[in-house]
Amino acid sequence: MAKYVMYGPLAANVMYSWIYEDSYKHPWCVHILIICALRGFMHQLWNSYNNMLFLGNCRIKQQGVEFKQIDNEWDWDNFILLQGLLATMACLMFPSMDDEFPIWNTKGFITLMLLHVMVSEPLYYWMHRFFHGRYLFTHYHSLHHSSSVPHPFTAGHATFLEHLILSMVIGIPIMGSILMGSGSTSMIYGYVLGFDFMRCMGHSNVEVLHGAIFNKLPFLRYLIYTPT
Repeated sequence: MAKYVMYGPLAANVMYSWIYEDSYKHPWCVHILIICALRGFMHQLWNSYNNMLFLGNCRIKQQGVEFKQIDNEWDWDNFILLQGLLATMACLMFPSMDDEFPIWNTKGFITLMLLHVMVSEPLYYWMHRFFHGRYLFTHYHSLHHSSSVPHPFTAGHATFLEHLILSMVIGIPIMGSILMGSGSTSMIYGYVLGFDFMRCMGHSNVEVLHGAIFNKLPFLRYLIYTPT
């Protein structure tokens, strides 16, 4: 748990501004801390939902998670800490990010979605294919596939190199929108948490949508991301 001390400088900055200054000079120190906390909370909620078998959830694999998998995935949240530090570095490199963004910017959402569809999605797809090559899979990606039962925490169970690439995939649409002058607070919160939501759902051991829906409407499998 000592790794959470790395959030210390952000928390100290927030406390100093709160006590000794009239307003936050670095508002994104607060936002980074809040986003990191919300990301961890979202994974915990998906963990709970994944285990609520009394709801009649359709399990993909019938066996439960073993203690070995729990131990292996114990540091699943390292990527949240890493991306929080990278976001802090981005704020230091681009001082304009200290300016308070508007709550909503329609142009920013459009820019974000275009960058996501045209850049991040293809990049994520091709990098994932490369990691399934013999060398990269053996030395890196096999760790992610070592979990025998899908679980929301499995989404964060990967090597440092994979987390760096994932950080780039997430960061491109956000930084692109901000540098184009169309960033907003809701855009950043929504994209990061939405990205995590989809990854948690895709790594869960319960199916959110019944398979019969895809049998009747096959084209939906190209539009909706599900564990199956």
